[in-house]
Amino acid sequence: MILKIILFIVWVYALTVLKRGKLGFYYFLVGSVGTFLTLLNFMPYFKDYFIYAFVWALGGIGDLTGLYESYAQYGMFFINHNDTVMSLYVDMECSGIIEMMVYVSLLAFFPAYKPIQKLVTGIYGIVCICIFNFIRIFTIIWMIFTFGTPVYSLAHAIVGRIIFYVLTVALYFYVFTRHQVIGQKVGKFSYENLDDKQ
Repeated sequence: MILKIILFIVWVYALTVLKRGKLGFYYFLVGSVGTFLTLLNFMPYFKDYFIYAFVWALGGIGDLTGLYESYAQYGMFFINHNDTVMSLYVDMECSGIIEMMVYVSLLAFFPAYKPIQKLVTGIYGIVCICIFNFIRIFTIIWMIFTFGTPVYSLAHAIVGRIIFYVLTVALYFYVFTRHQVIGQKVGKFSYENLDDKQ
């Protein structure tokens, strides 16, 4: 615990040095990595609650569609396919918590946004990542329900991940790349008549 506090103080001091030195890229890099590691330290205290809420929310769709049953207290889904019942456990990786922490860490030190914009964009991004993960998990469950347990590896390792990461990359493009390109100040361009100089 003491070591973590010392490292946190060193990290804050390093940020002040980089800020004073106007080393923007290193300030962004050190700030983002440090924020992610700090959030990672607090994750054991809230991940179970988040997984519970995630499974509970997605369980409502299961009640409407009849594709699966959810047990939020255990972080599990039960999928019935013919005479086979398969359980799908939602752990830290499946919940999208890590992706949310990466997003928040990058946004916290992204220079193109003002503080209030970061807050709004942060909430927007977290909601989007949750929705993307809902779509991913629901797709996995639908494939297992429709085609049976043999497609589990395909659904979980390939199809679900492709859907989630394509949507996440689109979010990153919209939030980071597009905003920075639009916000760049480009100087005026003019063409001089070379004949005027002669």
